[in-house]
Amino acid sequence: MTTHRQLGAPLTGRGGGESGVAFSPDGRTLATGSWDGTVRLWDVTTHRQLGAPLTGHTKGVDGVAFSPDGRTLATGSWDGTVRLWDVTTHRQLGAPLTGHTKGVDGVAFSPDGRTLATTGADTTVRLWDVTTHRQLGTPLTGHTEAVFRVTFSPDGRTLATTGADKTVRLWNVALLADRDLFATACKAAARSLTLAEWRDYGLPEPYEPVCAPVLGQ
Repeated sequence: MTTHRQLGAPLTGRGGGESGVAFSPDGRTLATGSWDGTVRLWDVTTHRQLGAPLTGHTKGVDGVAFSPDGRTLATGSWDGTVRLWDVTTHRQLGAPLTGHTKGVDGVAFSPDGRTLATTGADTTVRLWDVTTHRQLGTPLTGHTEAVFRVTFSPDGRTLATTGADKTVRLWNVALLADRDLFATACKAAARSLTLAEWRDYGLPEPYEPVCAPVLGQ
């Protein structure tokens, strides 16, 4: 960044065009997503590929993101799925996250690593519990064309998205930052909360009947 000179030779594989790129939190590893559906991990110092490509996606991989602790990698593909990977073993963690009806473009972890946000060509933004792989609540809607990229604010209470509709949108996801309070309230009621109960528990507005993912319904 100081000299504006390229550092060594390009990183090349056999995956065809590369789309998504992300550094691990410690800056030692680079993840790249490819048009052939593979994901590759690289040693930033030696420029060497680390192990075999991660395979499972059936179409190009556009979104890649490391969890804050660097142990998990999330990938979003044009096949409409999101996959989580163990960075050390290169193994997929559980089943793919499914729900988007078209290709997935952007993926981002919340600062605490507990939530994953994804964006897609279906114009929606979706939030997922990283541990259970379940979708949290209903999709965030408002974009009128494909949603490309997504990022959390440092406190995890606001989400920013950008799309082909030439807009940038900010979303209040403070409820996720108050997940423990939310989960406690849902489990105490053993069902979706009413509007009155939502307010009694002091949960953030606006009201949404989203206890089902917490209760396993």
